Amino acid sequence: MLVSNPKIFNIVKDAQFALIIILLLTLPYFIAPHFTFLMSILISLTTILTYKDDIKSLFKEKTIIYLYLFILLTYISALWTPSDNIFGGNFKVSIEGYINYFFLIPSIYFSNLPKEKIKLLFIVLIMSPVIYAILYFTNYFELTHIYSYHSDSINGNNSLYADLFANIFLLTSSVFLYINFLHNIFAKHYKKAFIVLIPLTIFSTALFIDETTVSRLVNLSFAILIVLISLYMFPKKLKFAIFIPILLLSTLLLNDSYKKGINELKDVYKESRYEGSWGHRLKLAAYGIGMWTENPYFGRGTVDIIEKMRQIKQEHPEDFNDPTVHFHNNHILILVQIGVIGYAVFLLFIYNLYRLNIKDEEISLYKKATIVIFFTLMMGEHYLELMHTSTLLAILVGLFLLYKKQEVSSIH
Repeated sequence: MLVSNPKIFNIVKDAQFALIIILLLTLPYFIAPHFTFLMSILISLTTILTYKDDIKSLFKEKTIIYLYLFILLTYISALWTPSDNIFGGNFKVSIEGYINYFFLIPSIYFSNLPKEKIKLLFIVLIMSPVIYAILYFTNYFELTHIYSYHSDSINGNNSLYADLFANIFLLTSSVFLYINFLHNIFAKHYKKAFIVLIPLTIFSTALFIDETTVSRLVNLSFAILIVLISLYMFPKKLKFAIFIPILLLSTLLLNDSYKKGINELKDVYKESRYEGSWGHRLKLAAYGIGMWTENPYFGRGTVDIIEKMRQIKQEHPEDFNDPTVHFHNNHILILVQIGVIGYAVFLLFIYNLYRLNIKDEEISLYKKATIVIFFTLMMGEHYLELMHTSTLLAILVGLFLLYKKQEVSSIH
């Protein structure tokens, strides 16, 4: 512990907690990555000044061991990449995308915040995308027309960027609120349940209300989680009675755009036509699988994947209906980068996070829901290494590990 003066120690600890809250509140709004990185550095510095534990305790957690091994494999894979420039291309993206796992997880783990403050941080995280939720409603009712646009142009139109990524934060908030709502209902805390129902209704409806910002994969994940959480939390007598209504409601939430996507998949199967969003992504996935089979065990490395895809685009421009040349699938990206060996290490991280023994049922369900959210959404984008979504996952993993540590220490 570098700070021994009790007054200064308390000031630094208060600053640490405030910095984590600021990061949580700003994260959904995609403020410049440099700001997010700066906040992570500051939080790390406050931990360095105040931490008392043996750093070895962090590496007794298998979740951390496999996560860091997976990231290090991704970095080291640059050494066997076919490209001459081993520090270019995707390597820089991976460095920037994964860096906060090294800063934030240890910082939160060694912050030794009490369980009450950890739960408060979950509340802050849950409520953080409230401005987006309100904007989706005001845009829908034509009171405003405020969207976030990427600078690239797709088929002559500006493409929504931050709004679609913000849906991940709305999804996470909606799922956590649903868990908390059911928890209060079954604990007979009806007043608390009613209070939770208000933001739950606003956030979950925001995911579906504006067709401009709807993400089919996000909403599909939400529907799946509503069914799974309901089956897990409802008493045995009510499980099957409630299953069909919940399933029907979840089905209704999946609008006509899903029918369009399914038709695109049919075109791929019957006529080998890769058209529309889903068809286009399947074609990119097919190219990714082809690249993976060239180096199935350890992958082709992390450097020249974009360069390789640009080469394929020049040869087959008809298969690319937007400027992007990445796979839109994080699972395939991992396989291409570090092969089946690296993907197995990633699965071991997921498995050990799932097995992380948290006694608090609500926090434990948050953890399991987080795994489902990221594992499913990785099928649509590279969320594991995008700065803001990777920061979200790093914060959540840090909070889960810390909560488990505090539960163990309270027993002893």
